[in-house]
Amino acid sequence: MNNILISESAPLLLEIDRDVDLAPGTVFGPIVRSAYIFDCNISGYGSVIINGLEFPVSPGDFYILLPGDRIIHTTANINPRRGIWCSLDGLSLGRILSSCGITATNPFAPKDMFPSLCRAMEGLYELRNDTDPGAELRRTSFLYSILGELARVGQKSDSIVPIRRAIGIMENYYNTNLDIANIADSVGLARSYFSTLFKSVTGMSPHAYLNKLRIERFCTLIKNEDISVSTAAEYVGLDPQNFSRIFRRETGKTPLEYKRSLHKK
Repeated sequence: MNNILISESAPLLLEIDRDVDLAPGTVFGPIVRSAYIFDCNISGYGSVIINGLEFPVSPGDFYILLPGDRIIHTTANINPRRGIWCSLDGLSLGRILSSCGITATNPFAPKDMFPSLCRAMEGLYELRNDTDPGAELRRTSFLYSILGELARVGQKSDSIVPIRRAIGIMENYYNTNLDIANIADSVGLARSYFSTLFKSVTGMSPHAYLNKLRIERFCTLIKNEDISVSTAAEYVGLDPQNFSRIFRRETGKTPLEYKRSLHKK
């Protein structure tokens, strides 16, 4: 039986795979690709650097990398990212993605789209080895499902871009003496406007977000029985004088109570 023909303008799946065993602290690149990359981050953390501009990658992120851009991928030292990625080609992809607001400086889909985008990526992955006459049509239907979701929202506000860059700085330098004013300056915004915009996008102040991030990293690190509370707190950049108070406010337990509860389990 002859294969069913797909339009030359339709997106074509070149490769699809899972990132499940990335070592902590891995750096891949720089690399310049000739294909489009769709990346669905299911768990863990890292970053993607596009033409020198760094973006954090966290659970629930779906982002698209464009051909010709200079890309560096990183994984976090604690809880490295895991997900599904695919490479694509197609004459219509550039036009479609541009109309959806996807650019080298705005590569992420809205967070609320992630469940449907992830389901489509999982569907593509399940079909990766199918070779029957209808396999390409089924794969193409999942690709159009992804593009349809992106087109449903259209262009996103440019205000999200500097906030993503700010979060990237926090994700990568949370264990240093970060200053909110310096972060605002790094993304080209005045301190007061930056704080207002950050809260409107994330629902919390930059300082609260940074503390939450540090506590999440502390909770991951303290699972290791050989690491003391003070060592873990120092590693994630938490102020020793206020650490216990901040931690208890966020979790309802002191750091030592939290550590003991983990190892009792």
